[in-house]
This record gives sequence, C-alpha cells and structure tokens, in this order.
Amino acid sequence: MTYQSWLRVAPWAVLSVGVACSGTTPTNVGQVSTASGNGNGEAGAVSGAATSGDAAGSGVTGPGPSGAGSGSTSGVVGGGAGSTSGSGAASGTGDSGATSGAGATSGAGATTGTTGATSGTGATSGTGFPSGQSMGCGMAPGADNAKTFTLHDLDIPACGATITQECVAPAFVPGGASAQTNGGYSFVHRNYALQLPTNYDPGTPYPVVLGGGGCGGGPTANGNGFGLNETGAIEVGLSYVNTCFADGGTACAGSVKLEPNCVNTPEMPYLRTVLADVESKFCVDRAHVFLGGYSSGGWESFTGGCGLADVLRGIVTEEGGMRVNRPTCTGPIAALMVAGEADTVNPIGPLAMIDTDLDSFGSAPGRDDILMRNGCVGTATTMYDPKYPACMQYTGCPAAYPVVWCPLPGAGHNNSSYNGVNYSPGSVNGDPLMWNFLTKLPAVP
Repeated sequence: MTYQSWLRVAPWAVLSVGVACSGTTPTNVGQVSTASGNGNGEAGAVSGAATSGDAAGSGVTGPGPSGAGSGSTSGVVGGGAGSTSGSGAASGTGDSGATSGAGATSGAGATTGTTGATSGTGATSGTGFPSGQSMGCGMAPGADNAKTFTLHDLDIPACGATITQECVAPAFVPGGASAQTNGGYSFVHRNYALQLPTNYDPGTPYPVVLGGGGCGGGPTANGNGFGLNETGAIEVGLSYVNTCFADGGTACAGSVKLEPNCVNTPEMPYLRTVLADVESKFCVDRAHVFLGGYSSGGWESFTGGCGLADVLRGIVTEEGGMRVNRPTCTGPIAALMVAGEADTVNPIGPLAMIDTDLDSFGSAPGRDDILMRNGCVGTATTMYDPKYPACMQYTGCPAAYPVVWCPLPGAGHNNSSYNGVNYSPGSVNGDPLMWNFLTKLPAVP
C-alpha cells in the first residue's frame, strides 16, 4: 500500500465533520408473550386459573410499560437473568408483564436478540451487553492446552438473499468479485489458533483476547500474532486468508473500485463465528471479550470495535486505522490506540482527503468516531499513566467507555516507542500497557 502526502491537521484535533459511523444501539432485547386477547391500556390484565407451571387467561398487555395481574411477577427485560419466578410471568409489548395463577417457571432462559442467551450460561445484561458464562463451561478442553497454540478450522455460512454479520456476503464467497482463496482456505473456510491459560479450569469463566498480527504472519505460523502479555486469559490468534486481514483498503475488496463491498466485510462473520466456537468449547466470561491488533490487525481491531461493539468489551490498536467503507457500528467501545505521528504506511491523519489505497482518512478519525459513539463530551484530556507520558485519556467520556489516545512523536511504522518508553505489547517487547487498560475496565452499567 502506498501513502500519498495529503495535507494534515493537528493529530490531537477532533474532527467535527469526520467519517462518522452510524452508531446504532443493539436491539437485542428479547420479548416473551404467552397470553392471548387484545387491549389498548397501559396494562393488560389477565384472569382465570392456572395449573402448576402454566398460565392461562384472556388478556394481554397493551402498549404500556407493564402488564399486571394477581400474583404477578416481573417479566424478562433485555434477557437479564433470563428467568421468571413466582406466578407464571410473560412479557408483553411493555417492559414487564404478568399473569395470574399459582404456576410459575423459574430459571427459564429468555432469548435476547441475536445472542440467544439463557440464564446461568450466556446471560445478557439489561443493557443488551453479554454477561455470564458461556455454554462451554464444564466441558473438557480436548487437545487444547496452556503450552502451545492449537489450530481450529471453521466453516462460515454464506449469505442468501439477506446479508447480515452472521454470514459472508456474496461478493466474498468463492467466485465473487472480492473473493480470496489460499490453499484450502477462503472467506467461508478459515481457522484460528487458541492457547489456554495456565491451570485452566473448565468450571471457571475466563476473559478472551482475540489478537491479530501484521501482514505476513498469522496463527498458522506463530500462534497469536498480537500477544498482549496477558495472564489468566484464553488467547485466540486470528488468521487471514492471504497475507493481510480483509481490511484496510484493497486488502478487503481487491481493488479501489470494489472498496464499497467492504461495508459487508467478511471479517465480521469470521470474528463472530470464532467467538461462538470458542464460547461453545471453553469457559468464557462473556462480559470480558477483547480484541487487539498491530498494523493489519490494528485495522481489524478498529473495524471489529465498530461492527462487534455489541459483544466486545474493549479494543486496543497499534498502528492501524479505520476505513471509510465499513459495517454499521453496534454501539460504544472502550479503546486504547497507539499511533506513530511519522507513520507513512498507516498514517495517523486526519488526512484532508481520503487515501484511496487505504480507504481511510487515517487513524485519528477512527479515534474521533469512537469518541462520538461513546458519547464523550468535549476534547479535554489528562495524562493516562505517568509511566506512558504520550498517552492521554479523554476526560469527558463515560466511565464504562474510556478512550485513551497515544500519538508517538517521530515514530514510524514498526516503531512503537518514544523517549525510551515502549508502548507496544508485541511478543518481543511484552509491555503491559494495553492489557492493564483492558483488565481495569469497569462493568457495563
């Protein structure tokens, strides 16, 4: 990829009119309705008797916030605990609903949007963000261990008439305009590498770190391409089909003219399929799934932090960037970003004109996009950590979604150090900056 010398503005400036990702809130609020009839009031009433475990009646909730009846209980909201107790409850179109009678279900799993989570295993918080432990808890790890990375092959479904983040868009399926193949691998058949933490206990939920390296490596060769010097976590090394992730300009589409295809990037279904596979086989703390990457993996992290904000707690990036043609963002994301001010491979920007080879205005607009999605107010910053003086934290951001920006003066590509301080968590340097940031994130309220 080439870089053109576009006019720049100050790298710490926040663009008021940048490339804004449409930050839509995830609509994963499950609803359950078991009563019949109709009504238009704020509450729908039910009557009649119920046998044990079953609710019977003739009314339903109206469009109001709750439905009530004798012996009522709260309904399922946002898939919270995924359960009802007391008298058999069922939500209507409001936030909660109830039916009368003595029978009740307890601990019944409620589906919630695209996650389909249940209580106990794979619950979802009231805000729609994943919580609880995964379905793989209690399962023996098989050949996976704490000493080496084990490869896992994946088949990712191709989309039909409807394109979603759960399937590969037609342009990227073998034979499509932006398809890629390498040996037996393609965008619908890929792999990842996994290493378990020391003394892995199948009954204990662990955080997961998804890591992507720069072009030319990958888990097939060296396990996790972007180790964070993490401890006590399940490490997942992401792989690409050819020599880079399908992100960052033509690496996604194959040519500049096909870059609009990247709004349906194959990396989102890949990441979602990897995470679903890991959660089905291992004990995962679903509220603590992180994504990090360097260079090509940094682009992957920026894009994942947009399209997968509904399942990722936080991202860290090193010398990556945010592309223009990208998927719809799914919410806010905690982020720490390291960028070299003299990086001409993945420029920091903001660039006055789009670099068409990269499909980007630079990494700084990617930061600006995250500030906007997180609901940060103003541009005031404070030093993040005296150990890392180049890192500044925006003070107007919500506590649950901090944004830390580390522009390194004079640093180019493959050089994440400044004034003798290392900001890179790479396998050689192993600095704890990024892992400390991720592990200190507060719970989503």
